[in-house]
Amino acid sequence: MSPIEIPQTHGRPSYDSEKEIWRTLCAYCEAIDDADFDRVAGLWKHGRWPFADGPGSEPMRRWLEDRVILYDGKPRTKHQMTNVVIDVDDEAGTAYFTSYSSIWQALPGSSPQLIIYTRLNGTFERVDGRWWWKTLELVPDLVGDTSRHVRG
Repeated sequence: MSPIEIPQTHGRPSYDSEKEIWRTLCAYCEAIDDADFDRVAGLWKHGRWPFADGPGSEPMRRWLEDRVILYDGKPRTKHQMTNVVIDVDDEAGTAYFTSYSSIWQALPGSSPQLIIYTRLNGTFERVDGRWWWKTLELVPDLVGDTSRHVRG
C-alpha cells in the first residue's frame, strides 16, 4: 500500500515554515485553554479573528474577555486540531491551512463534553520574517451546548 499523496500547490514545501505555522496553531489552542488572552490575541497582530469587531490583537482580546466564560480563571476547555494540512508559498510569504477542530469542556461535577466540532480554514502571512495568522473561517459540523463556554 502506497502512502496518500497530498499535493503541494506552491512547489516544494518549506518544512521550516510549516513547522512554525503548526507551532502557532498549537500555541493558539494552549493559550486559549489557559485563558491567556493576551497571548492568544498576540497571534492576531496582523490578522482579523472572525468574531472580533476589527483587525489586530486588541479587538480579539476584548472579544475573548467579554465572551469566554471562566471557572476559577480558566474556560475548562481543550481545543484540539487534527487532519491539519498546511500549504506554504514561501516566495509570496503566504500560507493556507485547513484542519478539523474539536473543543471539549469539562465543568465541575460533569464529564468532558464535546461542545463543537468544526472545520477550520485559514491563512497566514509572513511579516518581518515571522508567520502571523491572517484569517480564519470556522465551518461547524457538529454543535453541542456552547452556552457554558461563550456568552451570546
